[in-house]
Amino acid sequence: MKNEQARIARAEARAGQAEARTEQAKTRAEAAETRTEQAETRTDLAKTRTEQAESRTEQAETALQSLVQRETLLRAGIPARALKVISGPETADWQVPLQRLTIRQREILQLIAEGQNTKQIGGILQVSPKTVEYHRMKLMAGLDLHDIPGLVRFALRAGLIPPGS
Repeated sequence: MKNEQARIARAEARAGQAEARTEQAKTRAEAAETRTEQAETRTDLAKTRTEQAESRTEQAETALQSLVQRETLLRAGIPARALKVISGPETADWQVPLQRLTIRQREILQLIAEGQNTKQIGGILQVSPKTVEYHRMKLMAGLDLHDIPGLVRFALRAGLIPPGS
């Protein structure tokens, strides 16, 4: 009987040890899951930081291109009013068609949007009114716009002139 009780005690001890090992295994599994979740969070944060860095790089490249273009235009003697930098999220959709325009077309677009008439634009740019009309015609055809108010709306959306001016 004593022998049997000893065996039962050893069996109970082994069962207790097995339960303890099972609990330890569960704890280790939970810790591993936590570490996996933390790693996934760090990965997501790294992706976000990478995207932010790429966005900042694109912004820096755009700013650099604008500066280079501005410097080039200034050295070529282009009037300062033609050098307004286009920026802001609201202008992103309008930059592509704007970039297809010539420098002269952009100048004329900006002056039209500022409320200048053909004679005034010719005087400012030191060209004939017919030349201004020609560039306006090419500008409207290039943007697929059919009237002056459409040009003004486009210039506002593209950021060539501030709203309310």
